[in-house]
Amino acid sequence: MDFSGIGLRDLILVGLALAAVYLLVALLRLAQVNRRLHRDASPASAPKPKKEPKPAKEAREPEPALALGQASEFGEQLFRSGVEAELQQLRGEVAALKEELKLMKAARRVSPQYNEAMMLAQRGRDAQDIADQCGISVGEAELVLALSRNKQEYEDYGENPPL
Repeated sequence: MDFSGIGLRDLILVGLALAAVYLLVALLRLAQVNRRLHRDASPASAPKPKKEPKPAKEAREPEPALALGQASEFGEQLFRSGVEAELQQLRGEVAALKEELKLMKAARRVSPQYNEAMMLAQRGRDAQDIADQCGISVGEAELVLALSRNKQEYEDYGENPPL
């Protein structure tokens, strides 16, 4: 056998013919499966359910709609309680972050040698405690307290200016 006369065009045509045969076989199998499904699902072949006698009124179970409603309410309450707990946690975290931000703003605006004194003033310490802890004079501590109060008033004024 001599295959030297077969060109690229002939190989492509043979490949297309094989693909067409494969598609035809696949479609026939799908049609058979579809026919079986329709035949099995036809109402004539389906067995008719037997009617069961209804139980007495006192022996009845709660209606499913009522049980589903209760389950829905329980799920809703569970969801709400989870959301409320998460909200409380987030509020606490936000409050802590606000306090930290306030302290950082106060420390950033002050000379580095008075950072600790300013933070203590923001926390509400008195002049003598600040002076003892930071190693500065009481006069300097009082000045830091005054600056701290002034900055707090300035920040409060910036957030809520008078009308």
